[in-house]
Amino acid sequence: MNDTRLEKLHILLALGNLQAADSLKNILMRQRVGGVFAPTDNRDAVEQMQTRAYNMVVVDEAFPTLGGIDFCRFLRLTTTPMAVAPIIIGLHNPDQQSVLQARDAGATKIAIMPFSGASLMKAIEDAAADQRPIVQSTAYNGPDRRVRKAAPPRGIERRRKDPEIITPAERRRILGDI
Repeated sequence: MNDTRLEKLHILLALGNLQAADSLKNILMRQRVGGVFAPTDNRDAVEQMQTRAYNMVVVDEAFPTLGGIDFCRFLRLTTTPMAVAPIIIGLHNPDQQSVLQARDAGATKIAIMPFSGASLMKAIEDAAADQRPIVQSTAYNGPDRRVRKAAPPRGIERRRKDPEIITPAERRRILGDI
């Protein structure tokens, strides 16, 4: 990821361990990321979201009060630009159930905790490069999980209404061309 794109990033770094958050914040700032905020809990994060715009979120499954997966789901349901921002969820013990929960909550990227500086930068680069459209429907908000275009099962469309699709180009416009 080039320096110009890194300078446009404003990251909400929502981790359960504040010492780790401070260390990773320093690493990200040395990498020339435009801005990094590390809230202490969900309430602090929501207060900051009302005054600042973030175009990427890194959240730990152990984020205090609400938890990282529910916080991800909350972000996807808001009407702010953060609803379409890439969200990286860090899992401490990724088993099939927790990975599926993170995916269903709308995570763009799932990474293993604890983060090293290099692993976090790789996850950020991967999430920023993700070109999947964002699906917004009553049952799911997040990156399109379909990996192939296929006809509906048995040729019958069961959806009552097509979900709203936010294209990668529209998402870049909303998030300030990251």
